[in-house]
This record gives sequence, C-alpha cells and structure tokens, in this order.
Amino acid sequence: MQNFLEKEEVLLSSKLDYAGKLKLSGLFDLFMDLAAEHAEYLGVGYKAMLEHRAFWLAVRTRVRIYETPGLQDRVTVKTWPGVPGMVKCDRFYRLTMGDTLLAEGRTEWAAQNIDDGRVLKNDAYGYPTDLVPLPERVCDGHFTRFRERPDPENLLTRYTVGSRDIDTGRHMNNVAYVRMLMNTFSVAQLEAMDIAEAEISYSAACREGEELAIYRRKDEEGWHMLVQKPDGTTAAQMVLRLR
Repeated sequence: MQNFLEKEEVLLSSKLDYAGKLKLSGLFDLFMDLAAEHAEYLGVGYKAMLEHRAFWLAVRTRVRIYETPGLQDRVTVKTWPGVPGMVKCDRFYRLTMGDTLLAEGRTEWAAQNIDDGRVLKNDAYGYPTDLVPLPERVCDGHFTRFRERPDPENLLTRYTVGSRDIDTGRHMNNVAYVRMLMNTFSVAQLEAMDIAEAEISYSAACREGEELAIYRRKDEEGWHMLVQKPDGTTAAQMVLRLR
C-alpha cells in the first residue's frame, strides 16, 4: 500500500489570483484534492466512507509559503499521512517546482458520522492500520491555540453561507472558509501582503443559509480573523503571518 501520493499539476486560472499567481485558497485546494485522491487508494475515499456513514473533517491546517508559482507553471504536489492517533490524524503536503520548494502544509483530520455528528475512532471506518507512514513531518510543532474573542470594533462584514460553500458532509467546506476570508481583502491590500504562513482552526460547522459575522484585525504578526455563527459560537479562526 503506497504511503504517499505525488503528481504533477499545471496551474490554471481557477486557482490563480488577479496577478496570475497561485492564491491561498488555490493552494488549499491543491492539497485537499490530492488528499482526497490518496484516500481512495487507501480504501477510505468518499464512497467507502459513505458505507460507514462517515466523511472526512478538517480540524485545523497550517501552510507555509516560500515562493508563489503562476499561470501554466508545472508543479509537483505530494501528500502523505502521519501516524494515526485513536481519533485524529495528521496529513502532510509539499509543493515544489523542479528543485524549488514552494510551500508545505499540515492538516489535522478526523472522521465524523454524517447522521449524528459524532467524531469516530479510526477503527470505526476502516482506516488501514497496516499502513507504514513516512517518518517525515513538515509544518511541525504545536498548532496555535486561538484565543481571539469577537470585538464589535473589529466586525468587518457578514456573509451568508450558500450552496456553493457546502460539501458532501452538508456543511461549509474547509476551503470555502479560506475563500470567504481572503475575499474580505481588496486587491490593493493583497498586493501589499507577503504571506509567510497561514493557519486556520475549525471549531463549529456552518450550514447553508447561516449569516456569519466576520471579524478582522491587524497587529505586528499579521492579520487575525474570526468567523462567528448566528448563535454567537465561534466557527473558525485564521491568522495570516506576514514576512
């Protein structure tokens, strides 16, 4: 059983920004799509998970960006899972172009029951216990323990979750949060940014039709963003660390 998956991609406009460069959500898309493909090879892809009434759930993700490729660039994307815990599992990513390291990523995943929302143990849906993981880890270290609180002065805008945001788990897709949050910046603001690292943590599922409040503030580290559900629950938090 292959413990990693690597493939070449040609960057096309769907993943690029106003400058013809890979946008942050495009990077998340590349990593997410390859992870889904690798899961098929491991026997825990979409259809196999449905048999257990389960789907993959991203808990948090960190990416580090070193260089940004652009239109028609041929890049290589690689993904591999870490050592699984009882419930959660790390998955790692690397993006390269030739010998140049462009970006790395790490996501903490879990599996959730579609019907009642329970988080499942790995042995409940057929995760391959005989898989020998690669020892390599990237974006290592503790994930950020977000302590941001909604501040009325930092309320930026509101966003209604639409059908375009919903995935097979019938909640807002993890990359849809990134698209939503990055879309709060103007082109001029994005041009002034040099993102070194982005980290996002998901804490409550958002559903179609919910109106989310988006809070944003800037400090010496970078941009801090918080997504709040209509009942006041924090749904997600993201930080963009700048060079």
